[in-house]
Amino acid sequence: MNRLILLFIFFFQISDLRSQTSDLKSPLGFPTTITDLYIPGAKVEPIPQKNREGSLVIRILEIKPAADGFRYDLEVYGLDPGTHQLSTYLHYPNGAALPAFDSQIEITTRHPLDSLPPPETLKPNDPDRLGGYRLLIGILGILWLLGFLIILLYRKKLPPPPAPPTPEPTLHEKLNRLVSSASKGDLPDNDRAQLERLIVGHWKQKLPNLQNLSPAKALIQLRTHPDASPLILKIEQWLHAPNPELTHKDILPLLDSYQGNSKSQIEKP
Repeated sequence: MNRLILLFIFFFQISDLRSQTSDLKSPLGFPTTITDLYIPGAKVEPIPQKNREGSLVIRILEIKPAADGFRYDLEVYGLDPGTHQLSTYLHYPNGAALPAFDSQIEITTRHPLDSLPPPETLKPNDPDRLGGYRLLIGILGILWLLGFLIILLYRKKLPPPPAPPTPEPTLHEKLNRLVSSASKGDLPDNDRAQLERLIVGHWKQKLPNLQNLSPAKALIQLRTHPDASPLILKIEQWLHAPNPELTHKDILPLLDSYQGNSKSQIEKP
């Protein structure tokens, strides 16, 4: 009874192995992976190939235990076209051959790329639009031109450079104007006060003894000074009795001592 059960199991396993490999095909020279191939008995291993005479090269990737045997993941290379029995390229570690079963693989000379349609049946496809650089360059050129036109049409004119500042009149020039007005009796009170400040400020810089005097006291002393008195006395005379006949040439000698004075000397009280 036990022998019948074992025989039944053996034939069932053989039929399972046959169903796994009977329809397997692989292109010549291409690796093919066989997974979960059940082989009863002890572990098996590939038979070493000598002088490359075998038609198959088998490499075991993984071995998984199973009832009364093992399941194998194999990688198979076909070197010769035709149908080959896997059992003839495997054996037990003790050298015993595997029991005969229909574990075959067909090595074909048909390349996987042979299944592609011939070139004449392929329909040309319009390539997608690439880049868009011409459109971008055109848009940038238009924007640049518009900006350039805006600058030309609407740019603000630069204001003219400011005129150089008018130089401050010298002491001699101020005195010349004020003394000319005094000689004609046309000297207002403000200009008269300015004329006195100019004269007193000028002589305070030249005469140290006048530094600490008030303008009125300094003016009293200047009436007796040999260089300052001629202009001061003449001005007082003109203010009380203007002389319309007095010419500019008559006034200039009175201003000789005030030539070449700086701005700082003009109105110092």
